[in-house]
Parts: sequence; structure tokens; C-alpha cells
Amino acid sequence: MKDATASGRIIGSAERRRLLPFSDMHIWRLEKAGRFPRRIKIGDHRVGWALDEILDWIEARKSQRG
Repeated sequence: MKDATASGRIIGSAERRRLLPFSDMHIWRLEKAGRFPRRIKIGDHRVGWALDEILDWIEARKSQRG
């Protein structure tokens, strides 16, 4: 279940890494393959991810387990 504070929140790489133990390169590969939420460009040298999309992605993985 998503936290109400997640709605609309954009997180950076450090917080994404705390949620998911994947390398930046692995996340990039998943994004390119369409298997992970796409990053959002928030500045010239800064990207982020929609927290609610990442939480949905995690929940979908949890529901796939046996």
C-alpha cells in the first residue's frame, strides 16, 4: 500500500538506491528495456524518479511471487 506522502514526490538516486539494491547501470538497463519507470529530468545534471511509480513497480514484483 502506498504512503499518501508518496503522491507526486520525486526522489533522487540515493533514495532510489535505498529502496532498491540495484546499481545505477542495472536501473538504466531496465529503463531502456521498458521494465522500470523512466527517470524524470529535473535539471541540467539532475534526474529523479516518481516515488509512486517506483512503489507501484515494487508492489507488482511482490504480487508476482508464488
